[in-house]
Amino acid sequence: MMFYHRCLLTLACFVSALPVFAGAPDAIPADQYQKQLFEDDFSKPKLGKQWNLYKSSSVVKEGVLQGVELKDGGHAAVHQLRTEPYSDVELTVDLKFAGSPYTNLTFNQHKFKGSHAGHLCRVVISPTKITLRDGKTGVFNNEIFKKRRAKEKLTSEEQAILKRTQAVFPVKLEKDKWYTVTVRIKGDLMQAFIDGKIIGSLRSPGIAHATKDKIGLVTPKQSIHYDNVKVRVP
Repeated sequence: MMFYHRCLLTLACFVSALPVFAGAPDAIPADQYQKQLFEDDFSKPKLGKQWNLYKSSSVVKEGVLQGVELKDGGHAAVHQLRTEPYSDVELTVDLKFAGSPYTNLTFNQHKFKGSHAGHLCRVVISPTKITLRDGKTGVFNNEIFKKRRAKEKLTSEEQAILKRTQAVFPVKLEKDKWYTVTVRIKGDLMQAFIDGKIIGSLRSPGIAHATKDKIGLVTPKQSIHYDNVKVRVP
């Protein structure tokens, strides 16, 4: 009997140590995003006024935005979309790997000083994995970012923060094939979808930042092709 009680106690301690969100959250329904904030199918030869390019040699060609990093620019090509402020959001974009190793779909706030360059959260997509990140409280937190840039050693707590503010999910995506990528944010929950199928979720406080106003399509080297960008909010 004593052994039985001891086993129950051990099991109880183990269960209590599990994360609160051990089970994967249900997919956020698409119908929660009713208002179209922005849409671009790149049918015009030049980008519209809402777009701003940074360190970019990108071009619109044959109805597609072809992301190309500026030669010797020292930074990935960034295609920044300015919008009215939002909190919850759905971003959909068709993309194709045409040489670049990955792309970032980023959500920022213009001139926000609480993290490096106003970075809040993002989804990093490569042919082999998708990474969801809360940058505001994680990798772009001002103190953590400064330490990493200076190549200083992070404390154990800072390392733990980096670990819990990102989630990585394996995928298998082909080069030169189009995929529809959707990112949905609701409160502190962010989810990534490929061709309508949920790939993974991350729940983290920085995701809930209430006044996001920029979206970025980030392309290192060359090239990622983008099409049919749509932004919707509740």
